[in-house]
Amino acid sequence: MSRSNAAANESQYDVLVIGGGPAGIGAAVGAAQMGTRVALVERHPILGGMGTAALVNNFCAAHHDGQRLVIGGVFGKLRQRLIGRKAIYATTRMEPYNPEVFIEESAAMCREAGVRLYLGETISDVTFDAGRDVRVRLASGGKLCGKTLVDATGDALVAFRAGVPFTFGRASDHAVMPLTYCYMMGPIDLATAKRETPQFMHHDEAVGEDYYFLSGWYPDVDKKVAEARARGELRISRDHISAICSVPNMPQYATVNFGRVNVADPTDPVQLAAAEAEGKLQVQDGLRFFRKYLPGLENVDLVQLARQIGVRESRQIVGQYVLTGEDVVSGAQFEDVIAQSCYPVDIHEPGSDQTTMKPVGGVGHYDIPWRCLVPKSGPANLIVGGRSISATNEAMSSFRVSPSVMALGEAAGVTASLAALRGCGMADVGAPDVQKQLLATGGILK
Repeated sequence: MSRSNAAANESQYDVLVIGGGPAGIGAAVGAAQMGTRVALVERHPILGGMGTAALVNNFCAAHHDGQRLVIGGVFGKLRQRLIGRKAIYATTRMEPYNPEVFIEESAAMCREAGVRLYLGETISDVTFDAGRDVRVRLASGGKLCGKTLVDATGDALVAFRAGVPFTFGRASDHAVMPLTYCYMMGPIDLATAKRETPQFMHHDEAVGEDYYFLSGWYPDVDKKVAEARARGELRISRDHISAICSVPNMPQYATVNFGRVNVADPTDPVQLAAAEAEGKLQVQDGLRFFRKYLPGLENVDLVQLARQIGVRESRQIVGQYVLTGEDVVSGAQFEDVIAQSCYPVDIHEPGSDQTTMKPVGGVGHYDIPWRCLVPKSGPANLIVGGRSISATNEAMSSFRVSPSVMALGEAAGVTASLAALRGCGMADVGAPDVQKQLLATGGILK
């Protein structure tokens, strides 16, 4: 078949975004807002990635440094839509949200911006043509052609296949943070919980309901976790419960982050399958623990298992700048800032039940430079957004949460649009024009 005939069978776009988690949503909407033709490919039949498919449905404290919002843009718009639908508890730092509403609103934002969604699709091949264009073959047989591509897969899957250099895990031994299978459980007896453990019951005026929220270290609960582990009742190697968060609009049901599965390489399908099997056993252990030890949770059962196990860490590309843990904890500021974050260093230590936390210093938030998104080598029309940008594992443990990765994705999408419009490589776009576009669409850079 001739090149012209092959092209006739391809769907033509300016920007291709691979991955529909928070980074991919930010990238697709950010790019499409500039008038370019954008396609987003996501393996799940829904958008949201870790925030919906993995049921890590909260925004953590990455977007408000205690004084003001430090992340806006696409994330800020989505957050406001959730607030408008009373689908988020915006009175807590973690801000739990209703994952179904997140799915609906993020898809609506993409479609309103003109993004073509390819949901439930996986890629079988990606070909870069000397920096001029990129072709993606879908497992279903579809073919897409674009001028530029944003890798928002979380695992830098496209960049890895394209030969972009990368690091893996912590520098000392390449170990990665453990995985967690999240889930939804219920019903919670909110009246009993309010009477017996009032510290875990809160009220949200905007949503107009009482809700259950347990997150972090509580001596009484931590002691119960240790007791259950000592008795052989709990196989989960954690010293505390990460989170039990009521779901807005259905507060008697809560999503749970309480599991820890160690794996050498979460990008290996065999290892990932084994981790998922162990994760499901931990879900049942967690439910039994809650029924026995937490008042108001005596009758909870599994309501929904996440579509996938939650992955915290895998590959980091080697970019034009490597963000470090020192940059994070010192609150470093950069001239080519394209996103900010205030979430602390949060390392779930591999092979341990411990979690290392280090707060952000300086002005209370830090900058993420545009150079971290641009690969040091590889296809000129490829850029990376999300947790797999160029950074040490310590720095990544901070910005890996939804608000900051959505901002990183948006900056990547804007860069990809500018490169497509100008017919140049990503590195030739430069940070100033990206910053100008981000600020014009509600971004917060200082």
